[in-house]
Amino acid sequence: MDRPGFTFLACPDPEIIRARIDKLLTESGTAFGKDVFWGDEELGPAFWNALTVGSLLGGAKAVVVRRAEACPAELWPKLAPALRGFNPSVWPFFCLEGAFDRKGPKIPKALAEQPYYKVAEKRGWLFASPGLTPRDMGPLLADWAAGRGLAFEPGAAERLAAALPLDLARADNELARLELSLGDRTTVEAADAAQCGGHEALDGFAFLDAISSSRDPAAVWREIFDKQLAGEEMVFPLIGLLLYEARTMWRIASGDDADIRLPPSVLQKKRAMARRLGAAGLARLFEAAFAAEAGIKSGSRRTDQALEALTAELFRIFGGANRAAGRASP
Repeated sequence: MDRPGFTFLACPDPEIIRARIDKLLTESGTAFGKDVFWGDEELGPAFWNALTVGSLLGGAKAVVVRRAEACPAELWPKLAPALRGFNPSVWPFFCLEGAFDRKGPKIPKALAEQPYYKVAEKRGWLFASPGLTPRDMGPLLADWAAGRGLAFEPGAAERLAAALPLDLARADNELARLELSLGDRTTVEAADAAQCGGHEALDGFAFLDAISSSRDPAAVWREIFDKQLAGEEMVFPLIGLLLYEARTMWRIASGDDADIRLPPSVLQKKRAMARRLGAAGLARLFEAAFAAEAGIKSGSRRTDQALEALTAELFRIFGGANRAAGRASP
């Protein structure tokens, strides 16, 4: 396809923006790398080099500015020379992630006045979405079920649509948990909707952090399971959260964390935990979670047995990591 010279995306849901950018890049037929910058941080020489200088290796790259609504007003006029011509090796994306008002997306005045923004509006280089709405849930669930060979019993899709949060990342996470809980079932029942939308209090990292602090196993069990796991059906959401935290820390450890946005204190804790565990420890986290899931689904372990074994293995993993860190300390 003939790609735009640049693209603006206005949507308060970051996951919808990410999915839209990936879709556009895939449909272009060109292999694009991706450089991500943030409008609420200083856009220094690295940004301007990425925007104006082709790759030294000859590859194409997408230059993505997240939270562009936070860019200082003086930035927008400075972009005009870079966006005036078409650069086949650079595709700029500007993500306006503020909430919509009754009239639609709130475009910064200094941006709306720029000729290149008017070009984007005229040529359809502006993608605007208010985020997920109840009307979107039906098609979202239809695509999700079709991609996994699942069917809904009468009324199940409607109940699930009403239970899911209107946030694509959280909705995807809830559906991933539901898929795990189905096991070998291929029909989603109306009762399955009770698993979605009510688990915000479940915190996978809090669980790992409690274990890593070498506290008494019984105390951790009471604090995490008694308070946060309301019934056996929560084991699969817990496993899903542990896998999510393991993936996040793996990305942090490997340096692939440019688009991970967390409060600085939380990011610092996860970076420290990833460093303490190392590649071997993180791999064992994956193995422990998958083993618990397999034990329950195969019937070789009851839910409580799988949870006990999972917790014991996590204590061993963190115990080894803490001992290694102690030996490394001066």
